[in-house]
Amino acid sequence: MRMLNECIRIYLVTFATIREYLYMPKVIKGKKIIDEDRILKTQTVIGKINKAEEEEQASGLARQFGLPYVDLNIFPIGSDDIRTIPEEDSRKYNIGVFQKKGVNYHFAIVDPSMPETLEYIKSLKDKNGWQISVYVVSRSSLKRIWDKYKEAPLLENIDMLKMSLQGKDLEEFEAQFKDLLELKKRMKETPTTQVINIVMSGGIKMKASDIHFEPQEEEARLRYRIDGVLQDIGNFPHDVYRSIVSRIKMMGKMKINLREIAQDGHFSIETEQGKIDVRVSIIPGNYGESIVMRLLNQTDVLLKVEDLGLRGLAYEEVQKQTEKTNGMILTTGPTGSGKTTTLYALINTLNVPGVKIITVEDPIEYQIKGISQTQVNKGKGYSFANGLRAVVRQDPDVVLVGEIRDEETADISVNAALTGHLVLSTIHTNNSAATIPRLIELGIKPNLIAPASNAFMAQRLVRRLCPDCKEKYVPAKETIESLKRILAIISPKAKVEIPKDIEFLYRPKGCSKCRSLGYKGRIGVFELFIIDDSMEKVILKTPSNVEIKESAIKAGMVLMRQDGLLKVLQKITTLDEVERILG
Repeated sequence: MRMLNECIRIYLVTFATIREYLYMPKVIKGKKIIDEDRILKTQTVIGKINKAEEEEQASGLARQFGLPYVDLNIFPIGSDDIRTIPEEDSRKYNIGVFQKKGVNYHFAIVDPSMPETLEYIKSLKDKNGWQISVYVVSRSSLKRIWDKYKEAPLLENIDMLKMSLQGKDLEEFEAQFKDLLELKKRMKETPTTQVINIVMSGGIKMKASDIHFEPQEEEARLRYRIDGVLQDIGNFPHDVYRSIVSRIKMMGKMKINLREIAQDGHFSIETEQGKIDVRVSIIPGNYGESIVMRLLNQTDVLLKVEDLGLRGLAYEEVQKQTEKTNGMILTTGPTGSGKTTTLYALINTLNVPGVKIITVEDPIEYQIKGISQTQVNKGKGYSFANGLRAVVRQDPDVVLVGEIRDEETADISVNAALTGHLVLSTIHTNNSAATIPRLIELGIKPNLIAPASNAFMAQRLVRRLCPDCKEKYVPAKETIESLKRILAIISPKAKVEIPKDIEFLYRPKGCSKCRSLGYKGRIGVFELFIIDDSMEKVILKTPSNVEIKESAIKAGMVLMRQDGLLKVLQKITTLDEVERILG
């Protein structure tokens, strides 16, 4: 709360001077200047405002009042966070909440000199016991918060978008979304089977990875996960939803009459683009059973290494490591970060005549021609460790292990890598350098890690800007300087091009091509940690995570954040998106 108290102190000391300088009583057509003009006047102390200078003016105002500045064009804003205060109060006091964690709240204000705004913040702090940090923002940043209040389910936005289309664009739009939009109007007359077909078809056309049915108190909510982000689609009456649950259970070969336990199912559907496997998970809840359906499009595994998003030295090293006949290549990251996709891209490169590839997976998500795939079955004692032990007796050249999660699997993987096999797998750590302490934690001796390992690769997925509607804007000087500082520590050994001048950045807008989302598709951000002779000497000293990372950076490793920022400067993604994914 020190920041808020300091803000109030500065206000009490300087308000009289500022008021005299900026707010001398003036009259326009017999009326006092309204607050809107007053706010605008505050932000034009340095000069006349325009879009190119707006963020710079807000930044200058923050310095003047000794407060931090934030550009909400590059900072992720939570839709739930902004609703901490009513929209009416947000507009009345020209204020907004852009982030909250526990009792810590980040408030955005346009005019730090407005007593009403400061009093309102103090009342919230006193009433709720919040810890409040105050940031100065531009008018366009505050407008971004206000726009969030208006966010509607995706289908409503698409329906609005439809009005602006004509000709070929309208025909294409109708072909994709007509059934889904019509479903809302004739929900109760539509047979259950057709409802599910339309929902599934809509998810496939929108390139959703998951379809969520979530029963609430009054209705059941339908959401699609598109490019890693859940999008509200609409709601179903409970009587319709109960029929949907029963039908999906039948399709997934689950027990219809069991409603108090979790169940898993599976079915496949044929589309014009090919076969799609659907994995179903159902769990009981307060208002009914919740369903999540994962859509596994077999064409997704045809990705090549060059399409992943690797650049410079990282790309060269991945190519080089896959040419080796032994050793481990481990990918790391949280669930949904694209690890499996990366491993399949490597498998596609290695899948040539004369090479035998065997996988141990849980479950087998994608079918790949030319390789042998086995699936873990814990109920029958076929674990990753048991499967891997059996696989190495099948004379493979390459082994893919779905995940190294225990000591036994780690030990067998290392031994396989040391005895002439190329082992590909995943492991859960936050970054690539943390893989070494994790392997030591799993019982692997430091003197075995380097000889058994080729590369550790951490990754996340960020959304790509829609190429048809992305718009240019001028960031504040602080933002540009911050970008330059972070990128300046990249070693020349990384072989990546770093722009000298940063004039513009890009942000999402939304059009018919991207379904009004502003983003279309995803790309990986990576950090690749190569195990060479110099790194082996570091590992033998059982170093800390920080020491390992420092050594890797000197050797040319680009951090995930740096890789993300380079993709921002290449107009591929946004600072907002990099912040959302990497924190």
